[in-house]
Amino acid sequence: MRLRRWRLQTRLIVLAGLVLMLVGAGIGAASWLSVRSSLMADLDAQLTSMTSHARSADGPGSGRDAAAGPGSGTGTDGGSSAAVDSALRYLFQPGVGDGALVVVDSGSGGEGLIAEAGLTRPRPLSAEAITALLEIEPGDEAAHESVRVPGFGSYRVVAFADGDTTTVYGVPQGSVDEALDRTAWTTAFVVLIGVLTTAALMAVIIHRQLRDLRDVARTAREVTDLELGAGKPELALRVPSELAVPGTEVGDVGASVNRMLDHVGSALEERYRGTEQMRRFVADASHELRTPIATIRGWADLTRPYREELPAEVATSLGRIDSGAMRMSVLVDDLLLLARLEAGRQPTRKDPVDVSALLIELVEDAHVVNPDHAIVLDVPPEVLEVRGAVDQVRRVVSIVLTNACVHTPPGTRVRVEASAQRKPVAGQLPRDVVVVRISDDGPGIPPEIRDRVFDRFVRGDPSRTRQDGAKGGSSGLGLAIASGLVELMHGSISMTSTGEGTAFELRLPTP
Repeated sequence: MRLRRWRLQTRLIVLAGLVLMLVGAGIGAASWLSVRSSLMADLDAQLTSMTSHARSADGPGSGRDAAAGPGSGTGTDGGSSAAVDSALRYLFQPGVGDGALVVVDSGSGGEGLIAEAGLTRPRPLSAEAITALLEIEPGDEAAHESVRVPGFGSYRVVAFADGDTTTVYGVPQGSVDEALDRTAWTTAFVVLIGVLTTAALMAVIIHRQLRDLRDVARTAREVTDLELGAGKPELALRVPSELAVPGTEVGDVGASVNRMLDHVGSALEERYRGTEQMRRFVADASHELRTPIATIRGWADLTRPYREELPAEVATSLGRIDSGAMRMSVLVDDLLLLARLEAGRQPTRKDPVDVSALLIELVEDAHVVNPDHAIVLDVPPEVLEVRGAVDQVRRVVSIVLTNACVHTPPGTRVRVEASAQRKPVAGQLPRDVVVVRISDDGPGIPPEIRDRVFDRFVRGDPSRTRQDGAKGGSSGLGLAIASGLVELMHGSISMTSTGEGTAFELRLPTP
C-alpha cells in the first residue's frame, strides 16, 4: 500500500506514529539494557565474591566437613581426591547463597553439588547438569557467562583450571531474568501507552493545523462544481483573504489558487463575450440574409412559366439558382433557430402532442423518400402524448430519422419505437416520460466524432457534397438543433453507436 494514495492528514499521523514508535522503542531498549547491565553487574559481583571465598576457604573444621560432606553427598566412599574435596567444601559452610553450585573435574569424573534453602547439606547435581557445566571453557576470574543448566534453569558461571582440575562456580540467574522480563513488559506497556496518547494528541493537532488547507481545498471543490460550460460564467468564488497571504505553505497555495481563478475568470469572460458576439452576428446575419434570399427565390419563381421558352442553358441556370436559394434559405433558418435556442429566446408551448400519430406520419413520409431502406415502426396501441409544441417534436424526430436514413447504405434496417416509462427523479416522485428510440443496423458513427455529434457543424462524412434532393449534403446543424429543442421541452436525447449500428433515444415529458 503506497502512502501517496492516503490523505495528507493520515500520512502525517501514520508517519508521526512510526517516529514515536521508533523513539519509544529506542528509549525502552536503552532502559532495559541499563537495568540489565546493573542487575548483571550485581550478579557478577556476587559470583566473584563466591569464587573468592570458595578458592580461599581453608578454615578450622573444614577437614572434618569435607570428610563428612563430599564423601557422603556424592555417593563416594572416601575415594575422591583432595582437590575435589577442597573445591566442594565451600558449599558446606554456613551462609552460602540459595542455588549456588560447584562442579569439579580432576580427570576421574566430574562431581557437583548445589546448595538449596531448607536443606542442611547440599545435594548432588545430575550427571546431565555436570556434563553441561564442564563444557564451559576455563578462564580468568572475570570470564563470567550465562548458561542454562538442565533441570535448574539459567545460571551465571565461571570456570577455573588448576593443573588437571577444572572447577566451575555458579549462581542462579533466574531472579535477574524474571526482573528483566518484568522490566521489558512494563517498558513496552508504558511506551505503547505513551505512543498512543502522543499519537492521539498529534492527530488532533495535525487535524487543526490542516483546517486552513481543507478550506482552500473546499473552495477549489466548489469551483469544480460550478456550471461554466453554458451561459454567462459566474466565477466569484475565491479563497478567503486571510488564507491567501503569501509566506506560509497554505498562504502560498491559497494565493496561487486565487490567481488561477482570476485568470480562469478572465478567460471565461472573454470567451463568453466572443461567443455572444458570434451568436449575435449569426442571428443578425441570418435575419438579414432572409430578405435577399426571399427576393432571389421570388424572382426565380417569376421565371418558371417562361423557362420552356428560354434556352436550355438559361433554364438550367435558373433552376440551379432556385435550388441553391432554397438550400440557403433552409441553412439560414437553421442558423437563426440555433442562435435563438442558444440565447434562450426560442419560445415553446406545453400543449399535448400525440406522438403515436406523429411517428406514423413521419415513418410514412420516410418510406416514400427512402424506398431503399427497411423502416419499421413499433408503437403501443394506446395513445402516447408528450408536453411541447407539435412542430418542435416533429422537427426533432424528423432530424434523427432523416439522419438514420441519409447516413446509412441502402438496405439498412431502421427501427422506430415508442413506449411510456417512469423516470426516477432525485428527491421527487417518479415522472412519466415517453421514450422514442430510433435505431439502425448501419456501420455506426465514426468513433472520433461520437462524443461531438450534438455539436454544431459536426458531420459524419466530411467529404459529403451538398447535392440537391432529399439526400443532399448535411450542414452539421441538425443534431445540435434537435438537442436544443429537446432541452427546450425539458427532455433529453442520447446516442449510442458501435460498428453494428446506432441508436438515438429521446425522452420527452408527458402532459
